[in-house]
Amino acid sequence: MLNIGFDIRPALFDYAGIGRYVRELATAITQLPEEEAVFLQMFAPSWRGGRHIPPGLVADRHKMNFGWLPGRLMDHLHKLPGLDAGRMPAKVDAFHYTDYNYPSVRSAGRLMTLHDAAFVTEPKFHGWDTSILLDRVRKSIQNSHEVLVVSKPGIRDAELLGAKRDDIHVIPHGVSPFFKPAEQPCTTEGYMLTVATLEPRKNYRRTLRALEQCWDSDLAPDWVIVGRPGWGYEKFVNEMKSSRHSHRIKWVQHLSDTELLRYYQDALALLFPSLNEGFGLVVLEAMACGTPAIIGDNTAPAWVAGNSGLRVDATEVDSIAAGIERIVSEKTWRCQASAVGVQRAATFTWKATATKTVEAYRRVSQIYQAENS
Repeated sequence: MLNIGFDIRPALFDYAGIGRYVRELATAITQLPEEEAVFLQMFAPSWRGGRHIPPGLVADRHKMNFGWLPGRLMDHLHKLPGLDAGRMPAKVDAFHYTDYNYPSVRSAGRLMTLHDAAFVTEPKFHGWDTSILLDRVRKSIQNSHEVLVVSKPGIRDAELLGAKRDDIHVIPHGVSPFFKPAEQPCTTEGYMLTVATLEPRKNYRRTLRALEQCWDSDLAPDWVIVGRPGWGYEKFVNEMKSSRHSHRIKWVQHLSDTELLRYYQDALALLFPSLNEGFGLVVLEAMACGTPAIIGDNTAPAWVAGNSGLRVDATEVDSIAAGIERIVSEKTWRCQASAVGVQRAATFTWKATATKTVEAYRRVSQIYQAENS
């Protein structure tokens, strides 16, 4: 059985976005049938905090390797001969970089998941030093045997960052069977729902202006926002609080999965005209709940939604407003989109994601062995 180094850190600190991907993928890998099994050496060198261990991990398929030094000291330690992250805290056959942190690995096969490249295509969407992040990601791509992207549009992003086409593999996210339609989906009641961190690329400010246009003519229901503050969120929050329709907006910062399921099921539609995404997991979760989505055209969420999504020009307030008016007024279309979305969501499973990822582990392990034989 192969030993795989798996960076579990994003799941230990955060269950949203990348954290959810890491949690669900790790759990699904440990639950694969015996003939597909690998052993996950969880890379978790967190000196403080980070103890939210995913509950579904199979006990005899993984080991948590918590660090005993602060992260920066561990990074220095891994650069010493014989002490890289492929050997310490455990010897592995391949190492999976699951986030934008890349510990030094020299003694094993290497692969990385590139979630998106918004920091290249739209540097203004990131609140940290874009040049440092860009340099770090490019170096990791050069050092990796394979680059995993989570949607077909992600191929372009990986190539933009210097990955060779033959080294890029599309492995989409899955959706948990926990997310399912209500007993009576596609009702005429409900609210517009947005599930996303409050940050510029989520396009909240244009979305607010589009809804205000609709509310002026009483053509849209209330708006529920589920998301914690990110970077650069202050302008939107100020505009939301000072809006003439502020009483129609509900902002919820933290929800359990059970509460989130209920919000998906009770929504009239998901309003998600994000400007840049690597995948759009919330769109897939909404689809699985029978909730149609308004998404930006030519984006990864549009690829995820397929024919079940209502596409708008996410850069134009009028286009977003027109999409809202249509999805509210055309119940027949909305119900058809709901049914198509449920069917399409069923083709995205975490088991399939885990199976394809384990195949990648075996490939990069063999490549490394061939390079060093």
